Amino acid sequence: MTSGTRPGSSSFYRRPTRTLVVALLATVAGAVFLLALRTPPEWPFWLASLVSIVAFCAPLVVAVVVASVWAGADRVRSLLFTWRWSDVALGLAVGLLLRALVELVAPTTGSFRTGFVELSTADLLVLVLGAALVTPVVEELFFRGVVVAALSDALRGLGRVLAGILAIAVSTVVFVLLHALSLGATTTMAALLGPLLVSVACGILLLFTRRLASALLAHVVFNAIGVGLLLV
Repeated sequence: MTSGTRPGSSSFYRRPTRTLVVALLATVAGAVFLLALRTPPEWPFWLASLVSIVAFCAPLVVAVVVASVWAGADRVRSLLFTWRWSDVALGLAVGLLLRALVELVAPTTGSFRTGFVELSTADLLVLVLGAALVTPVVEELFFRGVVVAALSDALRGLGRVLAGILAIAVSTVVFVLLHALSLGATTTMAALLGPLLVSVACGILLLFTRRLASALLAHVVFNAIGVGLLLV
């Protein structure tokens, strides 16, 4: 990202309704992949994990690209590629605070090293990079950079505050449901607390700063600390 002094115009997308159609299609595709994907049991763990990550992230990345083209390059740059040092401070602070809250309510238990049989270096690398970097970046680009931004634009006739609240609420429901699908039978209320808090906090950061940088950093910090705890 490059440092910027202006967050762009008051709206994120010129065609928010079309952008939301793209987001809906991507969400359905991601849900279908989560439900239908079955990797062969003979595949190594790292390969099965990599395929799962790509299958889930691919439609979201496509949606971000399509939405970016329809939005116009100037607005997309303002949303995705401008940042201030205050965004870094906000992102770090919020990421640390969210992780602290989750650990107080539902402490991380177990370990990658003891929870799997003979976890190789390749297995660990895919798990760590996927959970701590790739997935949170893609999720922020899509859920906040596309869904929240486009919804707040589409609903702006209701007023900025109400539009923002509704945009965050809708995106959070979808975000949490997709995480529930990915967890499958192991889904618990405690396991969904993190996605819930991250979605709400990152949505607020996006609408407050009008940039994605702080939300993206907060999500990465939150996930990275969680992964770090599982490596202990």
